[in-house]
Amino acid sequence: MKIDVSLDLYRIFCMVVKFGNMSAAAKELYISQPAVSMAVKQLEDRMGNALLVRTAKGVYPTTEGKVLYTYLSQALGFIQAAEEKYFQLVNMEMGELKISASDTVIANFLLPYLERYHKLYPDINIKITNKTTYESLRLLKNGSVDVCFVNLPVTQTEGLEIVPCMEIQDILVGGERYKELAQTGLDIRQLPQYPLLLLEDLSNSRRYLDSYAEENGIVFNPILELGSSDLLVSFAKINLGLTYVIKEFVQAELQAKKLYEIPVKPQISKRNIGMVRLKNVSLSHAMQGFVDLIDFEKMVDSAKKSC
Repeated sequence: MKIDVSLDLYRIFCMVVKFGNMSAAAKELYISQPAVSMAVKQLEDRMGNALLVRTAKGVYPTTEGKVLYTYLSQALGFIQAAEEKYFQLVNMEMGELKISASDTVIANFLLPYLERYHKLYPDINIKITNKTTYESLRLLKNGSVDVCFVNLPVTQTEGLEIVPCMEIQDILVGGERYKELAQTGLDIRQLPQYPLLLLEDLSNSRRYLDSYAEENGIVFNPILELGSSDLLVSFAKINLGLTYVIKEFVQAELQAKKLYEIPVKPQISKRNIGMVRLKNVSLSHAMQGFVDLIDFEKMVDSAKKSC
C-alpha cells in the first residue's frame, strides 16, 4: 500500500517522539506549536491510525507509532548522512582524484600541481595511475580514471574532449662524447650513423618520432629501446648514444652540461601535453577543482611572462 506523505510530516513526527513534547519539538524545528500539532494530525489522518498518546505531561508513541518511528528515524538518519556527504564533496572536504599519465608527465608536469592541490585540499584522496598514452586512454574510456594527461597528438579522438596544457619541444641530446655535434648539428639523414636510444614503440612519443623520421625518408633503428625517459637520459649522460627527450624536462642537465642539445634539420615540430576527458561527462567537484587549479596557474604564469 503506497501512501503519499510529505517528508516534512515524517520529520516533525520523529522530532515530537524524540522530545516527547509538542512545544519542545516546535522550538527545535523553529515553527509554531500549533503547526506541529497540525502536522502530526495530518500524518495520523494519512496513516489511518493514532500515532501518539497525548497526556498532560507530553506525548509518547502508540504501538504503531513506535514501529513507524523506529524505521523513520533510521531512514532520516541516512538522508542526513547523504546530505552531509554530498556537501563534503561539494565543499572539497572529501573526494578522490583519479588520474592516469606517463611517468614523465607525472614527474615533470603534474607533480607541482598535485603538491599545491594537496596543500589546498588535504582530505582529497589522490590516485595516480602510471600508464602510457594509449593505456591511459583505455582507462579513461572504461571509467577507471576521471581524466588523463598524455602526450599529444592522439589519433582516436571520438567521444573525447582534449585540452592542450603545455607546449613541448622534442630535441636530440648526447653526453660529453657528442658535445661537438652541439656546435655543428646534424641533418636527420645522418642520424642512422650514430647509436640511437629511444622509447619503446608502444609509447605515443616514439610513434611521433617515427612519423617524423618517415616524413624525412628514414627509419629509426635504435640500439636500445626503453620504457622510461629517465633511463634514456641516464644512458645518454654516460655516452651510450644519442636520444630524443623533451627539452622543457631536461633543463637542469643541459645547464649543468651533462647533456648537450644537438640541432637537427629539419627540426621536429612542437607538440603538447594535453588533458583528455570524456565528452558530456561531468567531473566530480574534486576533479574540477584540480582542473581549475591548472587553468589558474597557467593564467598566472602567462601574466608573469607578459610583464
